[in-house]
Amino acid sequence: MLASSATTARSAVEPVASWPARLARLVPLLCCPTCKGDLQAGSDAFRCGACRKSYPVRRGKIYFLEPLSAEDTLDSIKLRLKRYLGASYYKIGVNILAPSYPFNYGAAIRKHVDARKEIVVDLGCGNNRVSEDIATLDANDYDAVDIVASLEALPFKNSAIDALCSRSVLEHVPDLMLACSEIARCTRPGGLGIHFIPFMFPFHASPYDFHRVTHVGATRLFLGWDLIEQRGTAGPISLLLICFNEFIASLLSMGNSRVKALVYLAVCLMTFPIKFLDVVFVGRKSFIGLAPTILTVVRKPG
Repeated sequence: MLASSATTARSAVEPVASWPARLARLVPLLCCPTCKGDLQAGSDAFRCGACRKSYPVRRGKIYFLEPLSAEDTLDSIKLRLKRYLGASYYKIGVNILAPSYPFNYGAAIRKHVDARKEIVVDLGCGNNRVSEDIATLDANDYDAVDIVASLEALPFKNSAIDALCSRSVLEHVPDLMLACSEIARCTRPGGLGIHFIPFMFPFHASPYDFHRVTHVGATRLFLGWDLIEQRGTAGPISLLLICFNEFIASLLSMGNSRVKALVYLAVCLMTFPIKFLDVVFVGRKSFIGLAPTILTVVRKPG
């Protein structure tokens, strides 16, 4: 069980009374993402005592940047679906209709950390809250987001967080090494990183798409950390289906991005049952080199 190093710091600032416990616990652990200075909590904003920048509080969320907007056609459709459907988008759209074998992200987090007792932050959460005890951060201001911020400039003090987790977000960060450096800075000694990262996966802007990482590459993102667990979360059947769907959508759209997005969604509706054949391959070490997505769990040295 993780033992938080930030217990004494939590009593330094009175949390906003109306906020949920997961966010109130984070208040004394926040810092200015620009200069890392201490923040002063106000009724409508957090203000940095060093650089004097102000970060507004609106609708129970803290805004450390202006929310991103979708630029890719498929992503803009996904963005609207996420807003309208909320958690149902993930329960039905991602777990059932998407071409990749379903992965229980919440269970993977609960296996390694107790969010009722430790400070856990879900980075790039989208409009999906996996637990009421886990704070959420995203560059978009979905309903499920607590903190609107960039992974390249996290608004947390050094060694403040017990576990930082991410699902399908690190590939969308322009400066991946900077984001990993920020994660390492904010994680306490002995804390965890739980990251679900694509490997063999087609381009998917959300709103951008920059990186793919092998299982070996994933461990090097956190060089010097202890590897706790690593496994493919989807197998070769999912890989074939993902590539087939992308191929058909690209072929029939003839370069029209809107048509491609609609064809892709239609093909997913017709082919999704095939992915469940992956049940015999998921998690097998011999197939990690063909894994569309890989889970890597690492512990920061104490």
